[in-house]
Amino acid sequence: MAAEGLWEGVDRLLSRLDPELACAHGLGPLAARRLRILGDPVPEQLAREERSARAAVLVAPALLARIREAYDGPLLLMKGPELTSRYPGEARRLADLDLLAGDAELAQQALRGAGFDLRPGQVGPDYNLHHHLHPLELPGIALPIEVHRRVAWPRGLEGPRNEELFEAAVPASIGIDGILTPDPHHHAILLASHAWREVPMQKLRALVDVLAFTDDDEREELADVARRWKFERAWTATLAAADWLLRDGEEPGFVRYWARYVRELRDPTVFEMHLQVWLSPFTLAPPRTAVRLSASAALRDLRPRPQEGWAIKARRTAHAVLHPLAAKSEHDRRVPRARWRRQPTSKAGSRGAPK
Repeated sequence: MAAEGLWEGVDRLLSRLDPELACAHGLGPLAARRLRILGDPVPEQLAREERSARAAVLVAPALLARIREAYDGPLLLMKGPELTSRYPGEARRLADLDLLAGDAELAQQALRGAGFDLRPGQVGPDYNLHHHLHPLELPGIALPIEVHRRVAWPRGLEGPRNEELFEAAVPASIGIDGILTPDPHHHAILLASHAWREVPMQKLRALVDVLAFTDDDEREELADVARRWKFERAWTATLAAADWLLRDGEEPGFVRYWARYVRELRDPTVFEMHLQVWLSPFTLAPPRTAVRLSASAALRDLRPRPQEGWAIKARRTAHAVLHPLAAKSEHDRRVPRARWRRQPTSKAGSRGAPK
């Protein structure tokens, strides 16, 4: 059961977003659906999001069946179709399929042998160390598959054990034998952790996702899971933000410090985004851990991104210093980003980290 009044709150939120911002926050298909119900014209940008969402809903079951045939070990489907099925009209776009495997390397190898290729031109981290392996795709189907070693969890915090997730797992609603999904209480906390993985509040859809899995009558049980996983502070903050934006709750205290732009539902400035990265750990973790995480975040900001080089880093830094109040999206458009080398698509090297 979703939180009471969630979808009415989403409708009010969408009435405040222009098409570009709705898409930026991952709510394009819902915005298109709302306009159709109202009988209003649907801008092409929203229509594209809507078409992509519908195509993914049709493709995902066949793709998951193919994955199940290739790998017969434990598989836990996270987010994806499990979330889409909870949205009105299934109006949620799937960016990829996330699967936690009993043996990630073996699963990746099995899928490569069954015709799945390494996704080419992929921008990403060192997949030897990352929580998931190099994304895969089936030729002709533009829906990436990420095989996870472990769940996505905020840097510096210890996530739940895979064994606990598999022990409590339930059959996935997609109806394919052998495809499991997390216990609903576990799933809700995992969705919140995903929202905090990189930049919290980056997409409002993350808050919608969490409330779609948050039964108001079971908040105490959800808090118990968050406490057991040492994620209570972040879980409380996530619910507070979601209740504020979607259910007319009180504004959380952290908003005035590092998320003021959310009040106006606007694009953050370059300065605000840096401030958020540096200060958000104090909402996420206890003080001692937060100081360590904040210092690490500041150091990451001072260094070039992987394969970026100091020249591009210097250009990005200079532009940020000269234009601190520019919108972050505009900054990203004007300043070149590092491009990872194109990854091999042959079946050699199936464990597939970037070379």
